[in-house]
Amino acid sequence: MKLTWKERIFSLKWVDATHRQLCVLGVRIKLRRKNQYAKLHHELQNAKLCHELPIEPRKVVLHSCFGAYQCSPKYIAEEFRRRGTNCDLVWVVEKNILYHIKSFPDNVRLVMRDTPEAMRELATARVWIENERKLKEIKKGLRKRQGQVYINTWHGSLGIKKTGGQRHDLTHRDKRVLHADDAQLDYLISNSAYTTAFYRDVFYSPHAKIVELGCPRNDIFFLPAEQKQAIRCKVCSALGLDPIGRILLWAPTFRENGDTSVLSLDASGIADALTTRFGGKWSCVARMHHHILRDSVTASMHGWLDASRYSDMQELLVTADAVITDYSSCIYDFLLTRQPGFLYAPDYNDYKLRRGLCYPLEATPFPIAETSEQLIQTIRSFDEPSYRDRVESFLRGKRSIDDGHASARVADLIESILDAKEVRT
Repeated sequence: MKLTWKERIFSLKWVDATHRQLCVLGVRIKLRRKNQYAKLHHELQNAKLCHELPIEPRKVVLHSCFGAYQCSPKYIAEEFRRRGTNCDLVWVVEKNILYHIKSFPDNVRLVMRDTPEAMRELATARVWIENERKLKEIKKGLRKRQGQVYINTWHGSLGIKKTGGQRHDLTHRDKRVLHADDAQLDYLISNSAYTTAFYRDVFYSPHAKIVELGCPRNDIFFLPAEQKQAIRCKVCSALGLDPIGRILLWAPTFRENGDTSVLSLDASGIADALTTRFGGKWSCVARMHHHILRDSVTASMHGWLDASRYSDMQELLVTADAVITDYSSCIYDFLLTRQPGFLYAPDYNDYKLRRGLCYPLEATPFPIAETSEQLIQTIRSFDEPSYRDRVESFLRGKRSIDDGHASARVADLIESILDAKEVRT
């Protein structure tokens, strides 16, 4: 291909996942730029370079999607709290999660993401615990140091959506950053043979060890009945619901193109169908994905109680008597309850093309509907014995090991890291 005169004089090439090199007539030009990870801002008392600060041998920095106190990192922190583990727990929060601050326990220090303080905490921690990826930090120059351990619990077990390198809609820039994050991983926490294979396909981590210890956030489904009832009362109190009534949770995922036209469901008709099939009075609760703008779906949520700001999805799931979703991995956690689950996927064919699925919806235990009318009909005709048989077959096929003790096993792993005598920096 013939080059323009500008392209013959100037070139801009990627030299690693986060930096490009400018060349003029083949001569490399060094550009000065701020690197938040490499140098602390002047307001910090210690002006030493982050990578020169000593690693604190018992510091653990945790982060979960959206910065909320939720998912597996929460249940690992709770296990540390239960044990009285001697460690400094630091949670990276985000600006849009400030209304959840009260959900954090006193033994967890908070630091705001995308700040020099957060980068300093990461630079000096012995262990990082993450349930997505540190893409923001990678773009700012974050690199794991010798003596640090990076553990990823991921946020979707047995999930169906393609992610990371599986997706065909990622740019080269996206893939470079993913590679840079994945290459630093030490452990991936799996809950099944399926998830282990999924990790090998998704993460560019030739050195990461995949350990099948179970999914810590799913321990909640194995709690004694009285503890689950206490969680139900807590959730109902927060949402203004009667804990004696029955609860439907609708939890759709987001669309990369921002389409919210598929997020409209007839709450009244669904509640009537649930009463007809299962009896009782049903409340319809909706929890939107945090990537969905709340204002864009408000008009379509007539009859639904909005629980989008309730921080812990697992507490909503253990409270629900039935769940409707589309492609969200939450329902693959919920099936551990053996309670009724339904899929409402009006854009099934389009979603398969845009995002991609790891396996077809038809391979799941859940009844599938592509219109509100079909959904109501699948609820009315729900065959519970057949559904439970399909759930058991599905879990056996994926070789799920969740048993209520995952948090303890993961905590054992982390404590063995913290107790190691030498931390090389």
